[in-house]
Order: sequence, then structure tokens, then C-alpha cells
Amino acid sequence: MKRHVVTSMLLGAAFLAGCRASDDDIRKIVREEMNTAMQRKAVSLGTVIGPYSPAVKIGRFLFVSGQIGVDQQTGNLRNENFEAETRQALNNVMTILRSEGYDSTTVISATVYLKNINDYAKMNQIYGGYFQEGNYPARAAVQVGDLPKQADIEIAVIAFK
Repeated sequence: MKRHVVTSMLLGAAFLAGCRASDDDIRKIVREEMNTAMQRKAVSLGTVIGPYSPAVKIGRFLFVSGQIGVDQQTGNLRNENFEAETRQALNNVMTILRSEGYDSTTVISATVYLKNINDYAKMNQIYGGYFQEGNYPARAAVQVGDLPKQADIEIAVIAFK
């Protein structure tokens, strides 16, 4: 945002001073702005079990890959019960968000993958505690046939700030 204001001020100052920026100059400035805004950065924090990044930041968006309930210390799935696995998956999401300066209030969309849709109510109870009431992200929850490491839940989010 600051960069856009500065660019506008520079262009405006050029016009006011009687110097008109050429179309090529304006195109160059816009191209530089777009390149800066759309820089892609892979986030390496977190455990992955395949050829993907735990998250990718593009501009002001952070796309967090699906997180299962893997304990980051041991690498083991926290599968003693559905509730513990759900908390660990959400903790993994929150850890990745915080590593890039985001938090649960910046999450705009979430996708929850459940092995058993009958766990939906239990998931909701836990999930709701991780987000600010009245500021919940948009969300889809779907039942899937299977998940990596025989997990019962996987959660992916998109954040924006």
C-alpha cells in the first residue's frame, strides 16, 4: 500500500512540475510494482511428507498447505484420539502462520478434510476455539476416502494481511 502511495505521489509530482512521465516510464513503474507485489516465497517451516512447501507466500497472501496432526518434535501422528489430532493439525497451521507474521485473524479461507464426516461436530468444537468469534474464515469441510499417514483430519488455510 505504501509503495502504491509513493508511486502515485511521484507520478503526481511529475505532472504538477510540468514534466510528464512517458508511457514507457509508467509501464516500467507498474511492472516493478506488480513484480514486487507478486514475489513468491516458499516457507520451509514445518514437516512435510512429500515434494511440497508447508506454505507459499505471494504478495500479501499466505497459502498454507494441508496440515495433519503430526507432532513437529517427534514426526509422529498424534492419533490417540480425534480431538488431539485436530488440535495438533490446528497448532501446526498456527505455527506456520506465526512464522510469517500472520495469525488466526488473518485467515480468510479454510478447507477441512475429514476421513469421517461424523467427526464434524467434534472438529467444530475445537476449530472454533482457534479463531476469533465473529471473524471466522470462510470454510469448506469435506469427507475424503483417506489421508496421508492414515490421519483423520487435514486442514489447509489461506491468509491475507
